[in-house]
Amino acid sequence: MVAASADPSTLITARGWNRPVRPVALLVVGSAVLLVWLMLTALAVWYFYAFWEARMTMYNQAVRLRLPAGMVSVVEVTSPLHSRLDMRPLVRMPIKQVIPAQISDHLQAHVQMQTTLPVDTSVAVDQVVPVKTTLSMKVSLWSWLPSIPVTLPITLDMPLRMTVPIKADLPVNLDLEVSGELPPVINIPIDATFTLRPRIKGAIEARMVSQTAFSLVAPVEPFPMTIERTDLRVPFQLTFLKQRTR
Repeated sequence: MVAASADPSTLITARGWNRPVRPVALLVVGSAVLLVWLMLTALAVWYFYAFWEARMTMYNQAVRLRLPAGMVSVVEVTSPLHSRLDMRPLVRMPIKQVIPAQISDHLQAHVQMQTTLPVDTSVAVDQVVPVKTTLSMKVSLWSWLPSIPVTLPITLDMPLRMTVPIKADLPVNLDLEVSGELPPVINIPIDATFTLRPRIKGAIEARMVSQTAFSLVAPVEPFPMTIERTDLRVPFQLTFLKQRTR
């Protein structure tokens, strides 16, 4: 029999790069590399669709705009607003004041008056009344003789002093022309309420100096408008990514 001699160098275990690769280790490394590559690819696609965008500029683009109901907006108008008014409102104007009036003309009027004027007064009489009369009488000289008619003229001044009370209702019927002058300033009291219906018609120009908030109560029909210039940014998107708006 031939005895086999063992070589000591063949009995040393292989180490480092000289170590043989097992199939399981190769499968694990390949799977890890594939997983990392898929993750990097997915991250790159997501970044591209999430942050990259297409930019374009549009000029004189005609569009139709529709405003939905319930939209809350704030408007600030810097240009003047032109409008027209044509209305006749009912206005009640109470006036209670004293108005000074100046009338420089003479007053001329035709007066007709029928009335009764009560008179209650006393008239004092103090004067001398001349009396001139003839006194006729019969004078009896003796009782047995017949009477003799005698006519005697009498002239004298009789003083008369008396107070005569007068109380009566005098009817007055006047028809006359009256003229006169009024005072320079006449204070006329006015206490009344005037009902007016003025007509307001004309063009007005208003300017808004602050912002106005409003809410639409009904949808507005689409109205045309023109976009003179606008910069559009259109982001790339996938079906599972949310669209980004700027």
